[in-house]
Amino acid sequence: MRYTSSPWGFRFYNFERYCDFMKKIGIKDICSMFMFNGGEDLPLLFKRDRDEIKRAKETAESKGIKFIEVSITDKWKQEIPLAEVLGVKYLRVCTVWEDKEEVFNNVVETLKETGKMAGDYGMEVVVENHGGLMRKAERCKQLIEEVGMENVKINYDPANFLYYGEDPVSAIDHILPYIGFTHFKSVKYEDGKPKYCRLSEGVIDYKKIFEKLFNSAPSPLAGEIKNFPSPPSPLRGEGKDEGKKEDIKIYTGYIGLEYEEPKDVEQGTIDDFNYLKKILERR
Repeated sequence: MRYTSSPWGFRFYNFERYCDFMKKIGIKDICSMFMFNGGEDLPLLFKRDRDEIKRAKETAESKGIKFIEVSITDKWKQEIPLAEVLGVKYLRVCTVWEDKEEVFNNVVETLKETGKMAGDYGMEVVVENHGGLMRKAERCKQLIEEVGMENVKINYDPANFLYYGEDPVSAIDHILPYIGFTHFKSVKYEDGKPKYCRLSEGVIDYKKIFEKLFNSAPSPLAGEIKNFPSPPSPLRGEGKDEGKKEDIKIYTGYIGLEYEEPKDVEQGTIDDFNYLKKILERR
């Protein structure tokens, strides 16, 4: 199983400290972020500076770590060539768009442009469900199908679905063929209001999540799906033959930890890492 960790909880770390912690817990594929408006005081976020990007890659490589994903902003035309310097495979989009038809159509066109440029660099775009237009799984599916590009998929975050009122388990039924990346945290309720929390403290049933994601496939921890074929994609016209049983759909990508609270992000990430491994080892 391939693990990684979202950088958001580590946003107040400098990059070297972030790398040192990831190496310490055994995560060798890391994610980072480009700086967005308002994020100027967050040390981990990258400026759009080629020399800084080169230094970050050298720092990571000196510690035996590589980049796998970076979060891009509305300045993605500048950022994608820099992402190539980092060597990432995934470009994450995390924007809260209004759920209006005009906005939907504009987002579709922008994602087509982003996907085209990302494809030219051999990268995938993963769009995170984060409220607004991406609040409901059916709407996420509609968006990705409208974009219609094999390298534009969903960053599935069960806690974000639940936070905005969508059942994260049943959401998989709508979006499984389109999941390209994941973030795992949980949600608990305080005074009836949702709050992000450790996996072990929340209400999300991760056993059911993984049953649906892996769909009775061999245990990923045993390395048995290393060469398992990619799930059929409706964007390629697969899995739709009439009168035939649909091919197995499984998720074969990264398991992304996302403990978000900065004050205890190291222990929270360790706890969540151990929690996920225990669940997966029992499969």
